[in-house]
Amino acid sequence: LNPLPHFVLLYATSSATLGIKGLAILCVVLGLFASAESAQDANNTEGELTFLKLKLESLKDRFRHMCNQYSDLAHNCSAPAINCTECPDGWVHIGDHCFFLSNDTDGWLNSTLKCKDIGGHLAILTTKEEYDALEKEARTIGTFNPFYWLGLSDIENRGDWKWVDNSTLQVSFWNTLKSEPDNNAITNWYDVPCSFQYRRICQMDAIPLN
Repeated sequence: LNPLPHFVLLYATSSATLGIKGLAILCVVLGLFASAESAQDANNTEGELTFLKLKLESLKDRFRHMCNQYSDLAHNCSAPAINCTECPDGWVHIGDHCFFLSNDTDGWLNSTLKCKDIGGHLAILTTKEEYDALEKEARTIGTFNPFYWLGLSDIENRGDWKWVDNSTLQVSFWNTLKSEPDNNAITNWYDVPCSFQYRRICQMDAIPLN
C-alpha cells in the first residue's frame, strides 16, 4: 500500500514560534536541485504554466465574486457604496497579497475548494514578512483551535513537498529541533492526514489602486 500523503498546517502560539518540521523532508527537497539541467528547465516551465493557470482561475473567480457584489448592490440602491480596496473586507493585506483566516473547519481538499470559491487559493508563504504577519494575525484571534491549513502537501509523491501552484518548496522555515516529519510537534507547522478538520488560510493577489 502507498503511504498516505501529508498536508501542512500553520500553528500559532503566544510565543510567536513557527516552523516546518521535518529534516528528512528538507533533504529530499534539496536533492531536487541536483537533477539534470534540462530536466530542471522542463520542470520549471511546467511549474510556471501551472502557476499562471492557477492565477488566471483565481482572477476569474474574484471577478465573478465582484460582479455578484455589484449586481446585488444594483437591486438595492439604498445599500451603502462598496469602497474599492486592495483586499476584500475581512482579508489581511500583507505585501502584494491578501490573506483570509477562516472561522470554520474542514479537511485539506475541501479547504482548497472553499478558498477557490472566494477567488483565492490556500496560502503559499514565500517570505518571512508574510510568515510573521500571519502568525501575529492568527494569535489575535485567540481560538482554542489555532491550527490552519496551508497550500503545501506531498499528495503527488510522498516526501516531495509542493505548493498548490505546483511549485517546489524552496523558501522554508524548518524546525531544526525535529528530525522527522511525523512527530507532529506543537508550536510548528506539521504534516497530518488530509481528513483532519482545521481552519484554513486563503490567499489572493492584492489589487493595486494607483
